[in-house]
Amino acid sequence: MKTNSFNGALLIFTLILSSCAGDSEKNGEEKKPDLQVEGFVVSSGSFDNVLATTANLMASEQVELKAPISGEVLEINFKEGQKVKQGQSIIRMDDRSWKAQLIGLKAQLANAENEYNRKKSLLDVEGSSQQEVDQAYTAVEILKSQIQQLNINIDLANVTAPFSGVIGMRNFSKGAYLQAGESITFITEVNQLKVDFTVAQEYQSSLEVGKNILVVIEGDTLEAKIYAINPQISADSRTINLRAVLPQSKSALIMPGSYAEVLISTNFMGDAILIPTQAVIPELNKQTVYVYKNGKAEKRTVEIGNRTADKVHVLSGLSVGDTIVTTGLMQIKDGASITLQSIKK
Repeated sequence: MKTNSFNGALLIFTLILSSCAGDSEKNGEEKKPDLQVEGFVVSSGSFDNVLATTANLMASEQVELKAPISGEVLEINFKEGQKVKQGQSIIRMDDRSWKAQLIGLKAQLANAENEYNRKKSLLDVEGSSQQEVDQAYTAVEILKSQIQQLNINIDLANVTAPFSGVIGMRNFSKGAYLQAGESITFITEVNQLKVDFTVAQEYQSSLEVGKNILVVIEGDTLEAKIYAINPQISADSRTINLRAVLPQSKSALIMPGSYAEVLISTNFMGDAILIPTQAVIPELNKQTVYVYKNGKAEKRTVEIGNRTADKVHVLSGLSVGDTIVTTGLMQIKDGASITLQSIKK
């Protein structure tokens, strides 16, 4: 009887152990280890938004020289592609007949002035009438007007450079007959360029005359200064047109029309929240991050602004001191248990 009782007790004890072992194995299967991740502590710092936009490089001064009068080209006083100085003669058109007429008119004017003075002096002794004096005066003024017109024609026949710059090409030769308004060549001022660009109206508060900007041209970054802001916002694009002046380097001249990109510093902040780019998870119509909270992952929607090479500016959704998850984001779910391997600041 004692042996049977002992064997029964042993059987019951074995079953209990087996049951406990089975429960232990079952619980072990259900319990998974926490996901190991890295964290980043949110802090504030200075941030300078940089706006990038394309620009049009324009000559500071450029004009197409056209024949002011019709006539034969007597002289060509420039070489294509060469620098010219302000006032330098570009071409001289046929002005010989006007110069010949000018000699005769000057002689007539001298005689007319003598006649006017003589009749004016005789008027005091009644040797001439006021009408004769007036007629003599009119003759003098008419001759002066004709001389002035000839001088204008002679001056127009000598086309000069309106400013210093580089002269363009020509499509005519000495002896050609040019019609009034026909193109002679272009002249371009090359010491500095105009940088023409537009920005969205939301950046209006960050723009002012005298502000420095960066101009990127073929990998080179140069500094320019805003000198003019259009006082009217475009009704079609809601943009503001600006122009900056870019000094030219004597060693490497940049040609007008070259492609350029403008970088403008806007909306400087001293307390901006910046987080690593990889912490942001793009979703449909929103951006999210995971925040470490008491060993759990808490999913949050954030509003982001501009980016740098490795950081994102967070406008809302996070506070200074929050710890966000930067790795293992593909495996995390809202409320999942996580363990921080390391924390960066």
